Amino acid sequence: MPRYHFDLVDSKTVADQGGQLLEDASMAMQVADRPAEELSDARPELRGKGFKVLVTDVDGQHVHEAPLDKFKLV
Repeated sequence: MPRYHFDLVDSKTVADQGGQLLEDASMAMQVADRPAEELSDARPELRGKGFKVLVTDVDGQHVHEAPLDKFKLV
């Protein structure tokens, strides 16, 4: 199974050092969306400021990004 890293990004990056072994990129996208949505709900003041969860593979290739703004409450 491939390893994916989930970094929290705004003007700086908080890197995920260990990553997670997951079935595929589709699963990595689902995993990234969960903490982005939870963080958006818990810290609404972070919305609109460029925060996102960035998913990369073991080679550092961009796989997905989950911006906190995607989960705005209506």
